[in-house]
Amino acid sequence: MKKFYQNLLNSINGLKEAFKEHSFIFELIGGLILFPYLFISNIDNQFKFILISVYFVLLAFELLNTSIEKLSDRITKEFDPDIKKVKDLSSASVFIILILFIILLTISFFFN
Repeated sequence: MKKFYQNLLNSINGLKEAFKEHSFIFELIGGLILFPYLFISNIDNQFKFILISVYFVLLAFELLNTSIEKLSDRITKEFDPDIKKVKDLSSASVFIILILFIILLTISFFFN
């Protein structure tokens, strides 16, 4: 039980760090718009669940991207082409999820 509690504290500390990141905050603000939209829309509940799931996956990918960027910066602050590739790849993963989310959100507008 002690290990579980420590893991919970670590996760909360990670979320505190995430609230310092502009991209994460921007995505949370998007969620403040998303949830009322889902509440008032006539979208099928399964589609709402898919949108919410993809939204949370987007947040998780943003956290992973931020972690990779911070770790990379810890390795070296100087320009390194290999580290740039790693950062670009992690950023691209967020971008792909964001594109999926935008596509699904657009579909929800037209089939509402």
